[in-house]
Amino acid sequence: MNFFVLIILVFFVVVPIGQAIAKAIETKAAREALPREPEQAGRLEELERQVMYLVEQVEGIQENQDFLTRLLEHRPTSIPPAHSEEEIT
Repeated sequence: MNFFVLIILVFFVVVPIGQAIAKAIETKAAREALPREPEQAGRLEELERQVMYLVEQVEGIQENQDFLTRLLEHRPTSIPPAHSEEEIT
């Protein structure tokens, strides 16, 4: 019984505290890593814009692929035979 209480204590108390400490360390490191020169900031902003453009393009490709996959899934499995002119007359 004490083992289960210990596990619950670890998951609901120790893990969230550890996550909060890790996030604080990561945030501090991210702030220190920011470029200090305006030229670097401008280059970083341009890079972010280019990455967002690529993300949009990849999402468009994914949507097209999903559409084509749905079309192929719903196509008839067998194609009916073509009618010749002799059968029609």
